[in-house]
Amino acid sequence: MPSQLGSELKQSKYRLLGLVGQGQFGRVFCAVHRQTGRLLALKNLEHQRFPTHKFLRELRFLLSLQHENIVTCQALEHTRTGRYLVMDYCEGGTLRNLMSGDSFLNLPQSLKLVADILAGLDHAHSRNIVHCDIKPENILLNLQPSGWTARISDFGIARLNQELVERGTGNTGSPAYMAPERFYGQYSPASDLYSVGILLFELITGHRPFSGTPAELMSAHLNHPLKLPDSIPPAWQPILITSLQKLSARRFRSAAEMLSALQIVAVEQGFGSLLESQANVPLLQPKRPAPVCEFRYQQCEPLPHAIAHLTLAPQVNTPLPAITL
Repeated sequence: MPSQLGSELKQSKYRLLGLVGQGQFGRVFCAVHRQTGRLLALKNLEHQRFPTHKFLRELRFLLSLQHENIVTCQALEHTRTGRYLVMDYCEGGTLRNLMSGDSFLNLPQSLKLVADILAGLDHAHSRNIVHCDIKPENILLNLQPSGWTARISDFGIARLNQELVERGTGNTGSPAYMAPERFYGQYSPASDLYSVGILLFELITGHRPFSGTPAELMSAHLNHPLKLPDSIPPAWQPILITSLQKLSARRFRSAAEMLSALQIVAVEQGFGSLLESQANVPLLQPKRPAPVCEFRYQQCEPLPHAIAHLTLAPQVNTPLPAITL
């Protein structure tokens, strides 16, 4: 596949450099623009796997979102054997790669990445788009003079706010990061903020608040009270408590509000702006293994508060660009 695609691109504006990963719809390659020298990511789409409804949804969302903290789609190109998306290349890989590596993120660096994610979500939510799958694997990284910059990727299961979904299709996602209402096919911008809360918890402590099988995780998100370990600085605990409320109406009202809360505490703690370089601050302590979830889905019933008690924002009919294939 790489050699075949590379030969097809010989006469194009892109020069293939190598394989960097496997995406939902095909392989992802690193390429360079022959004229500008800019590095780009090419997501190869084989004929038999294109087009799909899921892919077309993601493409529409990507084309409608232009923000420094969201991976941008540059073009849709064609070859004899398929099509490929031309997207921003993020040389730092995923946030999961960074979290799993030998080096440790310090607290200000972690907060900076969360601030980037919230800025990107604020833009998406303003366009009436709910990501529905915020997790470290879907956060890509660029290296800037000030440090790592986080960019949201993979809008494959994103939804328009208040969009009606078919039964059984609205609860897809990653159980470790899913808000309680998501297990019932409900979602809103507050669902993304819950996922950010889980991610922030993991960045600070080295583990998520709940772990286990998908069924055990569902039980935990629905019923288990949040327990904050002593390793979480007291100043940051209110942000985690608010973002991880079982009821979506009790969480932050918007990504911008959660970002503002982060900025205020960062200044109070002497970190300065989360946009400044965080290279010379102490590292966090080594991370602990995730605790084992103590319950089983078959042994408990969802509490009443966990089922679809949502406060949704008014519907905003934001037009999405048409796609010509």
